[in-house]
Amino acid sequence: MNAKALYSIFLFLCTCFTWAQVSFVTKVSRDKIGINEAVEVSFVMNVDGDHLTPPEFTNFQVVGGPMQSFSSSWVNGKSSKTISVGFFIQPTKQGKLTIGSATMTYEGKVYKTQPVTIEVGEPVQRTQPQNPPHRNRTAQSLWDEFFGNPEPQQTPQLPKNFGEGVHVVAHINKKSAYINEPITVEYRLYVSHYNAVNHIQLLNMPKFTNFWNHVIENTQQQVLEGTYKGKEYRYIVLQKGVLLPQKDGDLTIDPMELEMLVETPTGRYDIFGRPEMKRELKKYTSGTHTIKVRPLPIDNQPESFLGAVGSFTLDKQVNKTQVKANEALELTITVKGKGNLQLIDIPKPIAPVALEVYEPQIIDKISNNLSVGMQGSRTYKYTIVPQYKGKYTIEPIEFSYFDIESKTYKTLTTEPTVIDVTEGPDLPTNTIKKNESITPNKFQINHPTLANAKGSAVTWLENIPFITSVILPLLMIPFVVLFAKIKEAKGANTLKNQSRRLNKLVKKYLSTAKKQLGNKEVFYELLEKSLHNYIRAVLHIETKDMSNDKIKEILLDKGIAEETIIDFMKIKANCEMARYAQFTASDQEVDYQLAIQVIQSIDKQLKDNK
Repeated sequence: MNAKALYSIFLFLCTCFTWAQVSFVTKVSRDKIGINEAVEVSFVMNVDGDHLTPPEFTNFQVVGGPMQSFSSSWVNGKSSKTISVGFFIQPTKQGKLTIGSATMTYEGKVYKTQPVTIEVGEPVQRTQPQNPPHRNRTAQSLWDEFFGNPEPQQTPQLPKNFGEGVHVVAHINKKSAYINEPITVEYRLYVSHYNAVNHIQLLNMPKFTNFWNHVIENTQQQVLEGTYKGKEYRYIVLQKGVLLPQKDGDLTIDPMELEMLVETPTGRYDIFGRPEMKRELKKYTSGTHTIKVRPLPIDNQPESFLGAVGSFTLDKQVNKTQVKANEALELTITVKGKGNLQLIDIPKPIAPVALEVYEPQIIDKISNNLSVGMQGSRTYKYTIVPQYKGKYTIEPIEFSYFDIESKTYKTLTTEPTVIDVTEGPDLPTNTIKKNESITPNKFQINHPTLANAKGSAVTWLENIPFITSVILPLLMIPFVVLFAKIKEAKGANTLKNQSRRLNKLVKKYLSTAKKQLGNKEVFYELLEKSLHNYIRAVLHIETKDMSNDKIKEILLDKGIAEETIIDFMKIKANCEMARYAQFTASDQEVDYQLAIQVIQSIDKQLKDNK
């Protein structure tokens, strides 16, 4: 067996997919050492490469290795792996020494690492033990006892600040918070430079009960260098996310539990001078963590407060203020800042009845990261359609939030919006003009043969006011009836137009939701809007009246089957629970198909019951 064959390794086959981009790098534990110290050099790849060939290690002596480690992780349904082959090497001279390139083959292509340079200085002084270390009676020691070997085998001198063992740790940025205040958590697997891990299995994933949670996707899994309890380790990030507590009190974050095959040095060496390793299947846990959640203060809480916590700004835009009747305009309200953006809401604009305000389209541009938690913007885009000519004012919009830094409530207010509708029908009114003065004699019946106070006869011509006041209202009755019918027909047309617009929104949200399958928060938000607008369209009710009991009552009155109503309520409940619970892509697909079936079933039953 030649030298290269000695260092070749057989890597584990794995069924999970790998990154499209191959990574193959050289890492060293330190770049400055003494000539009497050892340094660990590792060749790390993210694929199952073949025929790994280390460099010649010119000007170095191999005092330990090769040591192989394998780690894998599963984040958001995606698998990633890290394979490492390490050696302990000791320099044979001082100066700037270069570790050459290692090579490996993957899918028929040869990959090489970049050379690494380390600086070797004077010997480092170390305290020698008083008693020589115990030497195990291996085959090598028996050979030495028989033939004699004055030179004791030298063990590699590793840095004292290297950590020991394997640890699964949850790093949480705060132990106490207000309701809806963002908390960040990151789970790490720490492995010492003395150990290696293989066959990592996830036993328990934290459920984050009573927390709204957003898991941040870790697209580039890599082995990093870091410290834990003041010691140096290699580590990988298993999962990271943003949590928002939804109730006060002591809330518990469940542990992450892993099982893995751990390789640990025994302290003995084989006949080739390589350290012996023992392998054990072990379980590790990050432990349970408790977060103390404080309730938001009740004193001085504004009426416009709807649960926003953080630091925000408010902006209002309207695309046009002068329109014609039935010509749509857009009112845009944008909240920017950092805090619980994905859970905030704003009060609905208060507008005159002559302006039809539709449910808003919500546009999120929100990033979740461990430095600030959640930041970006949420935009509410309202479509408004005026029905009648005139000038109308949309009241100022108030948005209140709880500021974490000052621990006080703050309120932001927009300017009022004036809409000038230049053309269209006049707004109907029930106001009746009253005469400025009415005298009792005004309606006294005058007979043509009667005499007035002066004794002269009164003619019909002189009683025109009487004729006008009595006969004219009778002549107006047909016109009043005609006007009422026209108004009723117009109201029906308006209702049809409103239903038509709502149905368009339903189709739009369903179509967009289908494209967001796999993106839990966005998908269920769009699906909920589809159901909301559909119910408004078929039941002709406003948002303020849309309680679950009211919806059930109206659907039953319209002859909808109880099974269909149960399915509708189930999807509606899933949309509301999506903020707090875990839903897989397959769950979302099932809910999407069920929503389509329920809508089609309600449509069919409504037509059959007419």
